[in-house]
Amino acid sequence: MADPIRDVLEAAVRDGLTPGCAAAVVDADGHVDRFCTGTLAADDASSTRHVVDEDTVYDTASLTKLLVTATLVADALDDGIVELQECPWPRWPGLSVEHALSHSGGLPAHRPYFEALRADPERSHLLGRDGGRAAIVDAVLATEPETEPGQRVVYSDLGFIALGDLLQQRRGRRLDALWQAHPFSQGTGARFVCLQDNGYHEALPLVAPTEYCPWRRRFVQGQVHDDNAFAMGGVAGHAGLFASLNDVIALAGRLLTRLRTPGDTLSSFAGYRTLSHPLRGLAFDVATPGGSTGDALGARTVGHLGFTGTSLWLDPDAGDGGRAFVLLANTVHLGRDSTLARNRALRVAFHRAAARG
Repeated sequence: MADPIRDVLEAAVRDGLTPGCAAAVVDADGHVDRFCTGTLAADDASSTRHVVDEDTVYDTASLTKLLVTATLVADALDDGIVELQECPWPRWPGLSVEHALSHSGGLPAHRPYFEALRADPERSHLLGRDGGRAAIVDAVLATEPETEPGQRVVYSDLGFIALGDLLQQRRGRRLDALWQAHPFSQGTGARFVCLQDNGYHEALPLVAPTEYCPWRRRFVQGQVHDDNAFAMGGVAGHAGLFASLNDVIALAGRLLTRLRTPGDTLSSFAGYRTLSHPLRGLAFDVATPGGSTGDALGARTVGHLGFTGTSLWLDPDAGDGGRAFVLLANTVHLGRDSTLARNRALRVAFHRAAARG
């Protein structure tokens, strides 16, 4: 398996898809094949200090939705803290927790809420602080849905921002504290970077930078890339988790275990399907023809993507008990305009090579 995958990843770096990347294929029995190549940034010298390895930390972007928010919601359902069919947001009548998890609540895909906060001279000081989190959540919950809940599926950050806030309200602790205390995260270094408390990731030299931010006036490194999540202080239900390859390998193994555990709530999330297209599970994306898995993985494959260049897919029918495919890259470092195309090319090539193994 090793040579085809390594060849693909090295070609991706040579061809300018990403400055570097780390990938793994994880079997249910604990066997792991790891691959690392390239450098943290496009202009890095070829020194060991800047070469990507299994401890390089990546901004996982929307993998946060699956690894953190979905896991915590499943736990809250088991504890009776949250109900799947409840509609907890008064300004979104009829929009349930299920709708938010499945992106079928009729909410818009994205809104740049940080811009209004940044432009307000009386509130701009809240950017990156707990007050900024409250301001963004208020703006999200004041946003009118575009359709009635259940009528369409549109991938939306808004529902997961609301879910993150709901968890904090019901549990009485900030989302990063909930994650750090949850058994799913134990023994890993996967964590949020709370800007108010920490400023930057503690392993800053090991963090792959994302893109140049025109309003922050620098390449973003060790702080969350997503603008709304940054305004919220780095801790949000839709983005903000930082993790190394070793961290995501551990979490992927735990997901594989849960997917084959009868009665597990997170497993039921993976088996759920929306009634309308594009098909989605609860928090899980579903592999579809022509998608980023390159039509190389099984029909029951589920997972998630991250805009910065990350992805995690789990094929319950591969190998003996399932297999996970982890890809961490900072493709966005090379510029946002072509990030989606570069992400797709890298992901398709990786999954096809991994499946041949």
